[in-house]
Amino acid sequence: MKKLYVAAIALAGAVPPSSYAQSSVTLYGVVDSGILYKTHAAPGGTAWSLGTGIDSTNRWGLTGREDLGNGLYATFELESAFRINTGALINGGQPASSGTVLFDRGATVGISSNVAGGLLLGKNRSPLLRTLARLDIEGYSNFGSLNNLLYQNLSGYTGYQYSWVDNSVEYMSPDIGGFQGSAMYSFGGVAGDIKTKQVLSIGGTYHLDSFTGGAAYFSGHDVTGATDATTARAYTVGANYGWSQFKFMIDFANFKNPSRGTSDNFYTAEVAYMPTSFWAVNATYMYQNDRVSSDRNASLYKLGANYALSRSTSLYSFVGYVKNNKLAMLGLQNATPSGVAGKNQFGVAIGVRHLF
Repeated sequence: MKKLYVAAIALAGAVPPSSYAQSSVTLYGVVDSGILYKTHAAPGGTAWSLGTGIDSTNRWGLTGREDLGNGLYATFELESAFRINTGALINGGQPASSGTVLFDRGATVGISSNVAGGLLLGKNRSPLLRTLARLDIEGYSNFGSLNNLLYQNLSGYTGYQYSWVDNSVEYMSPDIGGFQGSAMYSFGGVAGDIKTKQVLSIGGTYHLDSFTGGAAYFSGHDVTGATDATTARAYTVGANYGWSQFKFMIDFANFKNPSRGTSDNFYTAEVAYMPTSFWAVNATYMYQNDRVSSDRNASLYKLGANYALSRSTSLYSFVGYVKNNKLAMLGLQNATPSGVAGKNQFGVAIGVRHLF
């Protein structure tokens, strides 16, 4: 069909077929579901459920790349998340008034170069998200990993708003001796006030053999647009290292809301053991330290296992426990609200994940 379209343009005298460069479009996605048991699940009860995206968010996407010559490429990416138990779109945490958001997990178009890097326009992944995902050794799981940090609703931003940013421009550097970085700026889109809804984020990782280190920063203004106040500020620094059949990760992160005066530190450690190429066992410990009140301190413990049936399909199981002080509401999963204030949480999950 594309060849017929190109030929029609050529016959009309618009452009010769030979000027069309090589291009490709790739469809990809994840489907993930299982059985989940969780105590003190919001709004407060014990829940048995058919979980959707217990380990990895269900999603599908399209990426495209066209060779423009002279080392330049045109690129695009569109990604949409859904709930496998109902088939409904997740809608990216948007309020109902905004309507359906089809590509809630990113919609970008840009130009890239192997030498100069790339420039992406649209709804970008934040450098904070990119850095945390590269540091995490558990695949940035939705159950007890660095993924949880963004979803504790500690400031004026939800985990979704920390992760994907509307109206943004992002520069992605090329790999320079193992270093790869990104910088993103979001236009608020409000006439007469450049600061309204403004977002800025930078981040980078360095990779050498079995070592990866990284750091990132995020600053966002009031997402409602009612004020120009900075309501979300976060930074993280961490590293992982692989040795023999083991892999280790440590990370420090801080989330604060300057307009409210809140500030929370998170200390996370992960270890993974891979006795064979298809077995992996992992453990996570996370400590939340509220710098204003110790009543909001909490600890998370998790054990997990993954068994690969093939390169695309795997089985997983998790067990986790959260100890919350009387005002804390840390949860096992990256849902908001993820727990109940002052209540400890226990959870068990078993599921299957397929990549395509």
